[in-house]
Amino acid sequence: MKAVYYNSHGGPDVLQVGELPLPPCAEDEVLVQVACTSVNPIDRRLRAGELQEYITRTYPVVPGWDVAGRVVAVGDAVSDYQVGDDIVGLAFTWSIQHGTYAEFAPVKASSVTLKPDKISFEQAAGLPLVSLTAWQSLVEFGKLRPGQVVLIHAGAGGLGSVAIPLAKHLGAKVYTTASELNRDYVSSLGADVVIDYREQNYASVIRKEEPEGLDFILQSLLDDAVSEESIHLVKAGGAVAYMNNEPPEMPEIETRSIRAEFLHHRPDGELLGNLLDLFGSGALPIPRVQLMELEQALEAHLLSESSRTTGKVVLHVQDL
Repeated sequence: MKAVYYNSHGGPDVLQVGELPLPPCAEDEVLVQVACTSVNPIDRRLRAGELQEYITRTYPVVPGWDVAGRVVAVGDAVSDYQVGDDIVGLAFTWSIQHGTYAEFAPVKASSVTLKPDKISFEQAAGLPLVSLTAWQSLVEFGKLRPGQVVLIHAGAGGLGSVAIPLAKHLGAKVYTTASELNRDYVSSLGADVVIDYREQNYASVIRKEEPEGLDFILQSLLDDAVSEESIHLVKAGGAVAYMNNEPPEMPEIETRSIRAEFLHHRPDGELLGNLLDLFGSGALPIPRVQLMELEQALEAHLLSESSRTTGKVVLHVQDL
């Protein structure tokens, strides 16, 4: 099968396009013929060699966790899906090898759901990781309620593109950071206040507008200063969800009863199905998609590393 893979850690240039053997399908998995996958920051972080204390590698590594495609084989223990089903899923594992930047990928059956007819493969491929992360952060961890006030960093990115409308769907007031170029986009997603991080000090704006502090912050930036500022900006008893790093060691986290955790997304096919129903019904807008070919994975990683993406970068693998 055709696949993108790497045999060592490094920059985007370690990515190769070539032929690999068809991956096996375990008894609790479905083998998916991949129509599309998407590029997430975690893909490039793992490729660069980060997070080895959490996630092991077996070379050659095919990156990618998001998948939209068609079931071509089912494991002996799988009864909920059959050959020919169009599915969407999150192919997360703690030991990476057979990812979704390939024509075929094995995925735990419990981590997939049927693709709604109203959502294309291209749109669906950009949804699993970011929508599950947004829900698990805002609802399960943040316990967000109507009338609360939140800050979602990097509103135009993949996670922000889902977290902003989800927070609005839950009844929150949403602040976000974005460039002036993306102001209209994040406003269309439902952001109440858009702070141009290039021209304004976002913390000063929030302190002026919300002197009592914020109820919840979705901190997705790899920046120590921003990580610490989040603790200062959230009110006593509030919550900060860290997407890329452990919370800073600050005494006020305990003294002000702030809940601060490094959260990791959890694959959940049933929850993903419920979220896709919201996207399919129009209750949540589908993020903007920038479509590239599988062979352009190197360029896609460079684009992701530029932090200038809007919505989701999706890789087209094959037509189904």
